[in-house]
Amino acid sequence: MSLRERLQAIITEADIEAGVAVWHIESGRRLDVSGDVPFPMASTFKIPILATACRQLADGAISLEARVQLADEDKSMGSGILPYFESGLAPTVRDLLTLMIIISDNTATDIMVDYLGGAGVIEGYMRELGLTDIFFKWNCKELLRFAFPPEVADLPLEELVQWTTKNDIRRDGLVFSKGAENNVSTAKAMNELLNMMYGDLFPRDVRAVAFEILRKQQYTHRIGRFLPRGVKIASKTGTIGGIRNDCGIISVGDENHVILSLFTEWDEAPYWNKPAAHHQRVFEVETAMGKIGRAVYDEFADAS
Repeated sequence: MSLRERLQAIITEADIEAGVAVWHIESGRRLDVSGDVPFPMASTFKIPILATACRQLADGAISLEARVQLADEDKSMGSGILPYFESGLAPTVRDLLTLMIIISDNTATDIMVDYLGGAGVIEGYMRELGLTDIFFKWNCKELLRFAFPPEVADLPLEELVQWTTKNDIRRDGLVFSKGAENNVSTAKAMNELLNMMYGDLFPRDVRAVAFEILRKQQYTHRIGRFLPRGVKIASKTGTIGGIRNDCGIISVGDENHVILSLFTEWDEAPYWNKPAAHHQRVFEVETAMGKIGRAVYDEFADAS
């Protein structure tokens, strides 16, 4: 059975929709399963933000040591720790990029989007790189508002969080759209971006900063779920509703690296208020993602 066939079998067994792209860096071998299909990036859109920050670092437009003060209005719902900190805290740009990637801090993300010039600057950089299938329209706070009915979307953060304890989010909203009006990418386009970042797109010192951060990723239970101990992954996950994504570079060996972008979607609506069933379904989906990561690792384990 070919690797593509194994990946398709895992996807079918898990009853998920998926877009997968695999690129062995040293040999140039590529394959995909629905790699041209756009998916909501969820927090994997933080990779294009990191790339844009690297571009501005390389140009001398920003500094890793510059400090940006946290204000209450900066705080976004969702993942992260900055919403729990007092306003006035002044993390460095390096701190913000690290929080954005390794624990997917949405507040750090939105601060960085503004600091870099806004969503249009990030999408514009993707076009400059020739990446026409990566769309970035919204920061975290803006995007998450589309998950709620209009009558509650503008409630204060604390009230929105409380609302979700008794109500389901909008499953037909823009946040789940696969169109260019949302933050979307194909698996193949994300692989292209990661390959550029790993290559000579940036000076060596800037590249080192990006991958030092990506390798500190704290959420390694998807494509890294079943990899051997000690295998390094430079990656970013993404989660919203039934979207479960993971994109990164697996270091199979010192001179053996595989880029794997994996976007998945499953029907979460029947489970949102059934904790045990929801937990089981998430386990099944992330187990499938782990099987895909292991299948890709095994395919290239003996590559020179």
